[in-house]
Amino acid sequence: MAYNTIDLIDKAIDIAKKRKEIYINIANDNYENKRMNIVVNTLVKGLDKNIDCYNRLKKYIAQNEEVLENIDFLVYDKILFLVNQFKKRLMNPKISDIKSLLRFSLNLEKEIYALFIAIQGRLVVKEEDAKTNTYRFLSNIIKEKEEYIKNLEVFAKRQG
Repeated sequence: MAYNTIDLIDKAIDIAKKRKEIYINIANDNYENKRMNIVVNTLVKGLDKNIDCYNRLKKYIAQNEEVLENIDFLVYDKILFLVNQFKKRLMNPKISDIKSLLRFSLNLEKEIYALFIAIQGRLVVKEEDAKTNTYRFLSNIIKEKEEYIKNLEVFAKRQG
């Protein structure tokens, strides 16, 4: 079985869904804290937008087969190892205040950003690999993640 760009996007969706579960658990653990739930709902909406974006990208790739590229099995195996190691570290933290929630969220987003950069690095075996559609798609996802982190940092500073 050949692995391709869509398989990578599916891994990103899996991670986003796991993060969404974590946020929902935080909201459930703090169901009486209205402010906390508002912030959690905002974070969940951001994840929903991420998932929608990933699904639109998958649909675009599926409809435009010329941009679909296979990923070498050994490269994909290394990427899968990174993703699985990352997913194992995703735990439900005990958070009871907004400042801790935002600090946790910001750290998590930075870890995901680093994961995406590591994945992108694994995709490059030879110089021309940096010119592939898969590399380009991942570059765009990384730029989006970078922008999201900047916005989250601004929001966290406003919250105190």
